Amino acid sequence: MTCSSAAVSPTLRTVTISYSELKDKNADLSMKIEQGFGPNGLGILSVTDVPRFSSLRQNLLHLAPRLANLPEDVKKDLEDHHSRYNFGWSHGKEKLESGNPDILKGSFYANPLLDVPTTETHLIERYPSYCGSNIWPHSALPELEVAFKALGKLIVDVGLMLAYHCDQYVSKGMKMKENEGLEQILLRSRCHKGRLLYYFPAQQR
Repeated sequence: MTCSSAAVSPTLRTVTISYSELKDKNADLSMKIEQGFGPNGLGILSVTDVPRFSSLRQNLLHLAPRLANLPEDVKKDLEDHHSRYNFGWSHGKEKLESGNPDILKGSFYANPLLDVPTTETHLIERYPSYCGSNIWPHSALPELEVAFKALGKLIVDVGLMLAYHCDQYVSKGMKMKENEGLEQILLRSRCHKGRLLYYFPAQQR
Protein backbone atom coordinates (compact mmCIF):
# COMPACT_ATOMS: atom_id res chain seq x y z
CA MET A 1 0.00 0.00 0.00
CA THR A 2 1.36 3.40 -0.93
CA CYS A 3 1.01 6.55 1.10
CA SER A 4 -1.25 8.07 -1.52
CA SER A 5 -3.72 5.19 -1.32
CA ALA A 6 -3.81 4.99 2.45
CA ALA A 7 -7.07 6.03 4.09
CA VAL A 8 -6.97 9.55 5.42
CA SER A 9 -8.53 10.07 8.83
CA PRO A 10 -11.04 12.90 8.93
CA THR A 11 -9.93 16.00 10.79
CA LEU A 12 -12.28 17.11 13.55
CA ARG A 13 -12.02 20.64 14.82
CA THR A 14 -13.35 21.98 18.07
CA VAL A 15 -16.60 23.83 17.58
CA THR A 16 -16.34 27.43 18.73
CA ILE A 17 -19.07 29.67 20.13
CA SER A 18 -18.47 33.27 21.08
CA TYR A 19 -19.56 34.55 24.46
CA SER A 20 -21.82 37.13 22.81
CA GLU A 21 -23.63 34.33 20.92
CA LEU A 22 -23.96 32.28 24.08
CA LYS A 23 -25.37 35.20 26.04
CA ASP A 24 -28.11 35.76 23.45
CA LYS A 25 -31.04 33.57 24.47
CA ASN A 26 -32.71 34.21 21.12
CA ALA A 27 -29.75 32.87 19.15
CA ASP A 28 -30.23 29.48 17.49
CA LEU A 29 -27.08 27.54 18.28
CA SER A 30 -28.57 24.14 17.46
CA MET A 31 -26.17 23.42 14.62
CA LYS A 32 -23.10 24.15 16.72
CA ILE A 33 -24.49 22.21 19.68
CA GLU A 34 -25.00 19.17 17.46
CA GLN A 35 -21.60 19.54 15.79
CA GLY A 36 -19.88 19.66 19.17
CA PHE A 37 -21.92 17.27 21.28
CA GLY A 38 -23.63 15.11 18.64
CA PRO A 39 -22.65 11.56 17.61
CA ASN A 40 -20.05 12.83 15.15
CA GLY A 41 -18.60 15.52 17.41
CA LEU A 42 -15.69 15.60 19.81
CA GLY A 43 -17.92 16.03 22.85
CA ILE A 44 -16.55 19.48 23.62
CA LEU A 45 -17.23 23.10 22.71
CA SER A 46 -14.92 26.08 22.96
CA VAL A 47 -16.30 29.40 24.20
CA THR A 48 -14.31 32.44 23.10
CA ASP A 49 -14.05 36.04 24.26
CA VAL A 50 -15.33 35.42 27.78
CA PRO A 51 -14.97 38.72 29.69
CA ARG A 52 -12.37 38.68 32.49
CA PHE A 53 -11.51 35.02 31.93
CA SER A 54 -7.85 35.60 31.05
CA SER A 55 -7.16 37.89 34.00
CA LEU A 56 -9.01 35.70 36.51
CA ARG A 57 -7.23 32.62 35.21
CA GLN A 58 -3.85 34.32 35.47
CA ASN A 59 -4.59 35.52 39.01
CA LEU A 60 -5.38 31.99 40.16
CA LEU A 61 -2.58 30.17 38.33
CA HIS A 62 0.00 32.55 39.80
CA LEU A 63 -1.05 31.35 43.26
CA ALA A 64 -0.50 27.66 42.47
CA PRO A 65 3.29 27.62 43.11
CA ARG A 66 2.83 29.67 46.27
CA LEU A 67 0.30 27.15 47.54
CA ALA A 68 2.49 24.18 46.61
CA ASN A 69 5.48 25.68 48.39
CA LEU A 70 3.75 26.44 51.68
CA PRO A 71 5.29 24.71 54.71
CA GLU A 72 4.44 21.02 54.92
CA ASP A 73 2.61 21.42 58.22
CA VAL A 74 0.39 24.12 56.71
CA LYS A 75 -0.46 21.93 53.72
CA LYS A 76 -1.14 19.01 56.06
CA ASP A 77 -3.84 21.10 57.72
CA LEU A 78 -5.42 21.61 54.30
CA GLU A 79 -5.82 17.86 53.67
CA ASP A 80 -9.15 16.09 54.10
CA HIS A 81 -8.82 12.29 54.15
CA HIS A 82 -12.54 11.91 54.90
CA SER A 83 -13.39 13.23 51.43
CA ARG A 84 -10.71 10.97 49.93
CA TYR A 85 -8.64 14.13 49.46
CA ASN A 86 -11.28 15.68 47.19
CA PHE A 87 -11.40 18.86 49.24
CA GLY A 88 -8.38 20.95 50.07
CA TRP A 89 -4.80 19.95 49.31
CA SER A 90 -3.83 16.60 47.79
CA HIS A 91 -0.29 15.49 46.96
CA GLY A 92 0.96 11.95 46.39
CA LYS A 93 -2.48 10.47 47.00
CA GLU A 94 -3.19 9.54 43.38
CA LYS A 95 -1.46 6.51 41.93
CA LEU A 96 0.03 6.08 38.48
CA GLU A 97 -0.58 2.98 36.33
CA SER A 98 2.63 1.56 37.79
CA GLY A 99 1.07 1.69 41.24
CA ASN A 100 3.50 4.35 42.42
CA PRO A 101 2.14 7.58 43.93
CA ASP A 102 2.05 10.61 41.64
CA ILE A 103 4.37 12.97 43.51
CA LEU A 104 4.99 15.36 40.62
CA LYS A 105 1.53 16.86 40.83
CA GLY A 106 -0.30 18.71 43.58
CA SER A 107 -4.03 19.43 43.55
CA PHE A 108 -6.31 21.78 45.41
CA TYR A 109 -10.05 21.07 45.34
CA ALA A 110 -12.90 23.35 46.37
CA ASN A 111 -16.53 24.17 45.68
CA PRO A 112 -16.36 27.60 43.99
CA LEU A 113 -19.91 28.57 44.95
CA LEU A 114 -20.63 27.15 48.40
CA ASP A 115 -18.23 26.63 51.27
CA VAL A 116 -20.71 24.32 52.98
CA PRO A 117 -23.00 22.71 50.39
CA THR A 118 -24.96 20.79 53.02
CA THR A 119 -25.07 20.20 56.76
CA GLU A 120 -26.99 16.92 56.45
CA THR A 121 -24.77 14.30 58.05
CA HIS A 122 -26.10 11.34 56.07
CA LEU A 123 -25.30 13.08 52.77
CA ILE A 124 -21.81 14.04 53.90
CA GLU A 125 -21.12 10.48 55.03
CA ARG A 126 -22.53 8.91 51.87
CA TYR A 127 -21.00 11.38 49.41
CA PRO A 128 -17.92 12.81 51.15
CA SER A 129 -16.17 13.70 47.90
CA TYR A 130 -19.05 15.96 46.86
CA CYS A 131 -20.81 17.12 50.01
CA GLY A 132 -17.81 18.06 52.14
CA SER A 133 -16.85 21.59 53.13
CA ASN A 134 -14.13 23.76 51.67
CA ILE A 135 -10.79 24.14 53.43
CA TRP A 136 -9.00 27.43 52.77
CA PRO A 137 -5.54 28.62 53.85
CA HIS A 138 -7.01 31.75 55.45
CA SER A 139 -3.81 32.78 57.21
CA ALA A 140 -1.11 31.42 54.91
CA LEU A 141 -2.63 32.39 51.54
CA PRO A 142 -5.93 34.28 51.95
CA GLU A 143 -6.03 35.48 48.35
CA LEU A 144 -6.46 31.89 47.12
CA GLU A 145 -10.10 31.76 48.18
CA VAL A 146 -10.97 35.00 46.39
CA ALA A 147 -9.20 34.03 43.15
CA PHE A 148 -10.52 30.45 43.13
CA LYS A 149 -14.13 31.51 43.68
CA ALA A 150 -13.99 34.33 41.12
CA LEU A 151 -12.77 32.10 38.30
CA GLY A 152 -14.95 29.19 39.38
CA LYS A 153 -18.13 31.28 39.42
CA LEU A 154 -17.38 32.63 35.95
CA ILE A 155 -16.90 29.09 34.59
CA VAL A 156 -20.17 27.95 36.18
CA ASP A 157 -22.02 30.97 34.78
CA VAL A 158 -20.76 30.27 31.26
CA GLY A 159 -21.65 26.61 31.69
CA LEU A 160 -25.20 27.59 32.62
CA MET A 161 -25.48 29.69 29.45
CA LEU A 162 -24.34 26.72 27.38
CA ALA A 163 -26.74 24.42 29.24
CA TYR A 164 -29.63 26.73 28.31
CA HIS A 165 -28.83 26.38 24.61
CA CYS A 166 -28.40 22.60 24.99
CA ASP A 167 -31.91 22.48 26.44
CA GLN A 168 -33.24 24.50 23.49
CA TYR A 169 -31.66 22.01 21.12
CA VAL A 170 -33.08 18.97 22.96
CA SER A 171 -36.55 20.53 23.24
CA LYS A 172 -36.84 20.55 19.44
CA GLY A 173 -36.80 16.76 19.41
CA MET A 174 -38.66 15.87 22.59
CA LYS A 175 -40.97 17.31 25.19
CA MET A 176 -39.25 18.55 28.32
CA LYS A 177 -40.78 19.37 31.66
CA GLU A 178 -40.05 22.84 32.97
CA ASN A 179 -37.56 21.79 35.65
CA GLU A 180 -35.90 18.76 34.07
CA GLY A 181 -33.51 20.50 31.67
CA LEU A 182 -29.75 20.58 32.09
CA GLU A 183 -29.76 24.26 33.05
CA GLN A 184 -32.18 23.70 35.92
CA ILE A 185 -30.29 20.64 37.13
CA LEU A 186 -27.08 22.67 37.30
CA LEU A 187 -28.84 25.60 38.96
CA ARG A 188 -30.17 23.29 41.69
CA SER A 189 -26.85 21.59 42.20
CA ARG A 190 -24.90 22.46 45.34
CA CYS A 191 -21.90 20.27 44.57
CA HIS A 192 -19.82 22.07 41.97
CA LYS A 193 -16.12 21.30 42.14
CA GLY A 194 -13.02 23.07 40.91
CA ARG A 195 -9.46 21.75 40.83
CA LEU A 196 -6.27 23.79 40.79
CA LEU A 197 -3.25 21.80 39.59
CA TYR A 198 0.44 22.42 40.14
CA TYR A 199 3.20 20.34 38.54
CA PHE A 200 6.39 20.23 40.57
CA PRO A 201 9.68 20.51 38.68
CA ALA A 202 10.92 16.93 38.31
CA GLN A 203 14.37 17.70 39.71
CA GLN A 204 12.83 18.92 42.97
CA ARG A 205 11.02 15.69 43.70
